Amino acid sequence: MGRGPLTFPATAPDHIVGPDVPVPGWEHIRFPLAVLVLVLLVGATAVAFLVHRFRRRRTGEPKRPIVTSVLAVGALLTGGVAIAWRPPPFFVPTFPALPRLLPAETFYYRTVGDLQVSPDSGRWIRALGSMPLGLGLSNHVFDGVVYGMPFNLVDRSTPREDVAIILWPDTSFRGPYPITDPAYIQSMPGYSYDQHYIGVDTEQGEMWELLAVRRWFGRWRADSGAHVDLRSSRYPDGSTTAAGLPVLPGTLTYDEVASGQVAHVLSVAGEISRRDSFIWPARGTDGQSDDPDAPPMGAWLRLRADVPIAELPPQARAVATAMRDYGIVFSDTGPGFALTGTPDRRWDMEDLASLTRLTTDDFEVVDASGVVVSADSMAANPAPR
Repeated sequence: MGRGPLTFPATAPDHIVGPDVPVPGWEHIRFPLAVLVLVLLVGATAVAFLVHRFRRRRTGEPKRPIVTSVLAVGALLTGGVAIAWRPPPFFVPTFPALPRLLPAETFYYRTVGDLQVSPDSGRWIRALGSMPLGLGLSNHVFDGVVYGMPFNLVDRSTPREDVAIILWPDTSFRGPYPITDPAYIQSMPGYSYDQHYIGVDTEQGEMWELLAVRRWFGRWRADSGAHVDLRSSRYPDGSTTAAGLPVLPGTLTYDEVASGQVAHVLSVAGEISRRDSFIWPARGTDGQSDDPDAPPMGAWLRLRADVPIAELPPQARAVATAMRDYGIVFSDTGPGFALTGTPDRRWDMEDLASLTRLTTDDFEVVDASGVVVSADSMAANPAPR
């Protein structure tokens, strides 16, 4: 079903506030590389100077320190290059509120209160082993990265880049991709994890995703890529997640949590999912578990109604309410059992940390078979009124 341009809520800022940041690849490594070369040249200069003095004392001949001078000049030049290449000061960005990113009939906006518990719920939940709920978001840099899934606002003026798809070219959108400058990429500024890039055009209703994106000497590369028509319930053209689902519709953002109204299904990444098995709404998997009781990719869970959430602090309560009313869907593989959210320096991490007292035992799997419109669509039959 078509609809008009996507628009931001009137009260929300319509832009991202963030720093300049080098992208993965050459820009990311050139400063530490220059520092390494500088250290080596300074050490070599010191050694050459000492060798020159020793020879001069031994022979008494006033030879010119040519090697020492060359090394010293090289060190000075490299020091200048290192200063020019030093990364800009980093701070965690703030991201604006997002509009509803897909048509209302997609499963992301389907409540689960009317759905029956799946007959497989007990064994699938037990197979998860009482894992605590994790948070794939943060408001600070930890171990060189800021946790969370950033996004970038693009429009018709954003430069389109040809991206070489390395690992899965046959199942990826071929491009070109609109890439912003600066580009906010998952696990910035140190880039230790999946390095998703997401560009969303709220006027044209399109979204682009790249996995493991990097740029080497001006040439963009990625492991896979996808294009999403945000006015359609069709699956993305290509994929950057194990389940083949778009990333951003199930991602928590600060503004919706702060408002107390998270009105969509949440995405969860987990380390335990069954090998070679997936169910709708997933359309793929990279599950690693051979346990026949492990849940498949696409399992749709909800927080049980008997789990108390009224005493949770505000941000945590908003998230818990969404997990009860809309549920969470196994969408990707990752450490632990963690929700996906944007990084944002406004998050109250002390508030949200109360969610980590929840475990997989506080959830149940719903039977979503009755809401499937088509295995080839993300559309879901609506809840009864």
